[in-house]
Amino acid sequence: MSSQHIPAWQRIKIKQTQTDENKAEAGFDEEDPLNITTHLATGSLTRREKQRLIKGDQNASRVAKKKAKTTNRKKEKLAKDVRSEIKRKTVLKDQLRYLIDFYLEKSSERLPDAIQNSENVKTNYSEEKLHKAGSDGNSGVVDVWKFSKQKQNWLIKHFCDLEEIPVAYDDLIILYFKDLKGEGLKQSISERCRGKVKEWNDYVQLEMDKIKAIVDGKEMESEQSKEGDEEEKKTDKAKEVEQALQIPPNRDIAQRCLKLLEAWDSAAELQLLSI
Repeated sequence: MSSQHIPAWQRIKIKQTQTDENKAEAGFDEEDPLNITTHLATGSLTRREKQRLIKGDQNASRVAKKKAKTTNRKKEKLAKDVRSEIKRKTVLKDQLRYLIDFYLEKSSERLPDAIQNSENVKTNYSEEKLHKAGSDGNSGVVDVWKFSKQKQNWLIKHFCDLEEIPVAYDDLIILYFKDLKGEGLKQSISERCRGKVKEWNDYVQLEMDKIKAIVDGKEMESEQSKEGDEEEKKTDKAKEVEQALQIPPNRDIAQRCLKLLEAWDSAAELQLLSI
């Protein structure tokens, strides 16, 4: 009988009976993934647990848990305003790169210092390329600037937008538009530029008239006149508040427009007034 083959399930049962007697004393854990009797009895042994049993890695579960905790940690994000500032300093718009490439190829002058020293330009251009315009032209490989209708349309659309095209790019965009093709297109841009110059000059003239009126004492009212015309006073006050809320025109935009008109010899006797 001793030589009789004992089925695996019976051997497991015998083994389990023996271990149950010493379980409390030995601190045996039935839920331990390395406990072979638990899994063979329940049929819940996984492939990974089998590998751990074969390798005898007693600390595998601990390592896995530790790794999971590390992986689940979220990376700390920078504040939104900090990310925006970093992006503004390092990212160079394709349209501005297009302007810079045009200027480096068409002009013999160096880039304006405000552009050359900006962080986003230094990040995207090598020192050799930035200084190429001031060299004798024998710098080996020459980059060829390529015309882009899409980028040109963007420049036309945002010509009067200093957020998109900063003041530092005035010389570049004036050089670009100087030889712009299409009389109809030039006429449309000229009218827009004249409107910006007029808008600025009208604003300056209005401010000068206010200053002159104050000096002449025309805005001072006597006590007698204040007693009547209450309704008229309210209307005038409302107009003053409305004018105060209006955003005054930008002189830098008017200056850019005047430069372009001068480059096209269509400025005539236009000039910017100053307060």
